[in-house]
Amino acid sequence: MDFRQFRYFVTTAEELHFARAAERLGITQPSLSQQIKFLETSMGLRLFNRAKRRVELTKAGAAFLLEARASLQLADRAVRVAQDTARGEAGRIDIGIVGSVMFDLNFPRLLKAYNSAREGVQLALHEMPILAQLEAMHTGHIDLAIVREPLPQSIPDDLDYFTLSSQRLVAVLPLGHPLSGASAVALKDLARDPFLAFQDPEGVGMGHVLLTTCRDAGFEPQIKQRVAEISTLISLVAVGFGVSLVVDILSHLQLPSVRYVPLAGLDARSQLLVVHRRFERSAAVRILLEDIRAASQTVTKRRGKENRNATR
Repeated sequence: MDFRQFRYFVTTAEELHFARAAERLGITQPSLSQQIKFLETSMGLRLFNRAKRRVELTKAGAAFLLEARASLQLADRAVRVAQDTARGEAGRIDIGIVGSVMFDLNFPRLLKAYNSAREGVQLALHEMPILAQLEAMHTGHIDLAIVREPLPQSIPDDLDYFTLSSQRLVAVLPLGHPLSGASAVALKDLARDPFLAFQDPEGVGMGHVLLTTCRDAGFEPQIKQRVAEISTLISLVAVGFGVSLVVDILSHLQLPSVRYVPLAGLDARSQLLVVHRRFERSAAVRILLEDIRAASQTVTKRRGKENRNATR
């Protein structure tokens, strides 16, 4: 018993005439009669009552017709889903992110455009620490990872990465801070302040960027508390727990008791990286990667043009 016999049966049941059914199916009438007989034999029952000039469904045949149609519809759907998946038009993509990427307006817009163009692909975002993302990539639990540099010194051989975007660092100060009203602040002027930092492992992510930037400015920051979430860090700054360094796109998180102040004479930056598998098998993921690469290259070219204009 196979789906071909199901189609033969359904067509015959619709026509109730073997000659017309054979014509619709593009086969000979004897071949159709033989296939129906094979089907009845395998099921151990009669599907049709045959008379000289009349063909009727038996009660068993009428019941089987409903299920056979449903089975064929499911089989057709299975084929369409497989074809759509092969074209990258169906499936699911799990993306690990650091929270700050959602404030880089180009990335949410890119996801929205991708989703609109491929409604059959479900995008699922998972906010995760950097090391957890790399492990989830390696084990196949997520398909892409959006993280902040630097990465660990070694990552699994099956992974690769490229730059999504780069943001300038700014100081985030509580409103009552003596320098909160300044147009810019020298980082060394914050050397005596307690700092809030992210819970990144040593040498990884924004936690490392804060340490190295302060050390380059000539001091070791006094880390009062480490946090996991951006919103927690900004809220603690707002109530006077300390100061910190964040990327300028976070200035969208406007709280009345927080000020984002540029760093004087310092163009310190932090980059967002896209980690992906070297040999990605999913067509949907490959297409999304191509879209992200194209968007990141466009942003890089635009920033380079802006920098050249600024130096003229």
